[in-house]
Amino acid sequence: RQVHEAAAATEGCGWLGSHMEMRDYFIYAGMAAGAALFSSRGWRPVHGRKGFPKGGEALVEWLQPAQHENAWRRWATGHTGLPLVDAAMRQLQQTGYCSNRVRQNAASLLAKDLRLDWRAGAEWFQWLLTDHEVSANWGNWSYFAGAGGDSKQRHFRTVSQAAKYDAGGLYVRRWLPELADEAVCVEAVLRPYAHAVEGWPSPLVDPDTQLTWQDAQRLSETGRVLPAGPDPHRGRRQPGGDGVG
Repeated sequence: RQVHEAAAATEGCGWLGSHMEMRDYFIYAGMAAGAALFSSRGWRPVHGRKGFPKGGEALVEWLQPAQHENAWRRWATGHTGLPLVDAAMRQLQQTGYCSNRVRQNAASLLAKDLRLDWRAGAEWFQWLLTDHEVSANWGNWSYFAGAGGDSKQRHFRTVSQAAKYDAGGLYVRRWLPELADEAVCVEAVLRPYAHAVEGWPSPLVDPDTQLTWQDAQRLSETGRVLPAGPDPHRGRRQPGGDGVG
């Protein structure tokens, strides 16, 4: 309570209180769920909720990493061909940490695009995170997979997310040596697969699915994802910064 009150009273620290509230929610939710927290179909009754049949079994047929080893390995090691996700996964491997923002993008790609069993992602994070807490990690993963206490279907457009939160490419350049050269323009950092960046792999999923309709429209009209304007390197925070991480 003291930390929460101090954060609320300090300019620029309000995000800390909301993150503490989310942490506490998942801890109590984990206590309520028990072993069901680790069920692929979710732990709360889902009768009558949109997207689920009467029996409560999720409609999603989760694919198993053992049968889709290439996709799993590329995701887990940060070689999906989508820069923000790859930066997140490599930072996680090298430091045992990555911000909440990029964790969500990585989870979205695994669960919503690749349709791989979200529990494999949760287990991988559990293995690597230095700040791991069982209820927070598994609760967040089930939540994002649409199998937790709130079954909304969330899908992050990872290229658009990078354009919004890492427009200058500072975060991505830090963790991806392939894009670290300043000669690589910002648009190429966002979409290296479209700019013939040497050594960059083809994306694991259709990159068009990783753009919001506004960004897709701008790209179609101007050839750019970023709007014209000042140098995006200036005054932009990285995805782990205040209010995002």
